[in-house]
Amino acid sequence: MTLALNVLIYVIAAFLALLQLLILWKIKTNEINLHFLISDDTGAASLSRFQFLIFTFVIAVGFLYLTMKGSGFPAVDDGVLMLLGISGATFALSKGLDRQGPVPGKDANPQQ
Repeated sequence: MTLALNVLIYVIAAFLALLQLLILWKIKTNEINLHFLISDDTGAASLSRFQFLIFTFVIAVGFLYLTMKGSGFPAVDDGVLMLLGISGATFALSKGLDRQGPVPGKDANPQQ
């Protein structure tokens, strides 16, 4: 690799690290609210959101580990894409099913 490419890689890595620290700081100071990260619109826990979050983190950490261990980005296996697709489809389906019924606490027939 050339020196310019190495410098560019380190600059991008430093930028991403600073961005991560900024996000963590905003979470700590409650500027970013994570209350509904794994819950639905009513505040109840959502298994599909939790599953999607966990699958995404596990796969991202796995690819990061394999990238750091090897000489380049690993090939994306069909099984990984299938798991992410199933997880994303489950999340999307649950969002669609949640939208069909009335939200508790809200009037189903508002007066106009």
